[in-house]
Amino acid sequence: MSIRQNSYFIVPKQGDKYTLFSDLNLKSFLEDNFFEDDLLWDGLDVKIENLDKSLSQKFTKADSWSNELNIYGNLETNCLKIIHENSTVVSITVRIDFTRDYSFFLQDIISFCATNDFVIVDSELNVLPLDYDAIHNNLINSKAYKNFLNW
Repeated sequence: MSIRQNSYFIVPKQGDKYTLFSDLNLKSFLEDNFFEDDLLWDGLDVKIENLDKSLSQKFTKADSWSNELNIYGNLETNCLKIIHENSTVVSITVRIDFTRDYSFFLQDIISFCATNDFVIVDSELNVLPLDYDAIHNNLINSKAYKNFLNW
């Protein structure tokens, strides 16, 4: 990831043993200082084919170096990446580039999450409301953005 970018996780709002909501912190899913977001997808059987249909309408599908990774958007700037095993989603991340206009991209990500009952999680593992202003404010107040400004 570039110094001019920030990443977010997308996870399901409801799973087998939990329901996520805004302002929740997911630090209990940390293992060796890494966020184990695949645990939130476990047992849900969300198929990449179902997500690909809606994502391909909004985003350009980029070339991937793996059959188990789908990339939507521009790999160098704003993109969404889905890791899947046997066509089942195990992780979704979003990368936003501060130096590009990300407003439409972010609005489309929010719409994608709302449609699929997903939530957005920041690097501090806070569940964010699916609201453009809230996520934009989170972005411009992030450590990554502050590091970018001071670079």
